[in-house]
Amino acid sequence: MKPKKREASFTYPVKEHGTFLATRTKGADARRTLEEELRAAAPVVMLTIDFSGVQAMTNSFIDEFLGKFYLLLTAGDSTLEGVQLTGLDDETREGVAVCLERRKSIAVDGDTHGLLGDTAILADTYAQARRLRLFRAAQLAEALEISLPNANNRLKKLVEAGALHRERSGGPERGGKEFSYRLPQG
Repeated sequence: MKPKKREASFTYPVKEHGTFLATRTKGADARRTLEEELRAAAPVVMLTIDFSGVQAMTNSFIDEFLGKFYLLLTAGDSTLEGVQLTGLDDETREGVAVCLERRKSIAVDGDTHGLLGDTAILADTYAQARRLRLFRAAQLAEALEISLPNANNRLKKLVEAGALHRERSGGPERGGKEFSYRLPQG
């Protein structure tokens, strides 16, 4: 039996659920559909959640759909390397940012290559990671002039949100684990 081909990317069009999205029930349905389609397409490296054509979303829809989806990502059950949101206009972008901020979560805006949500500290970290492209935590800490534990904490949040991908690299000379980080492919 042939091994399943690893898909580079998968795009989920939110507009399939309508242009005016409201209620927790509809948000939960959209999230379940996304999860089912991701499982069927697995393994997926890069997920793009596309909001093109969506004119408005209520806070309850956004929280149930995106807020809870990002909660699943932080649980670490996903094989995704990266997640990005595209097709947001000013109004929908603001609604997503507010939802993520309330949940202390972040997401990558694939159109602006910036972060949405609880980004106070992480925006500079993500910008530096984009400049470095492939790096270790110590390189990021040096570039930002912060401690290594602080860099590791920030990197953990960016990995959980699908903004960065982490791979185990050759172990450090003193023992322990060492990882390299990069932007997700796809």
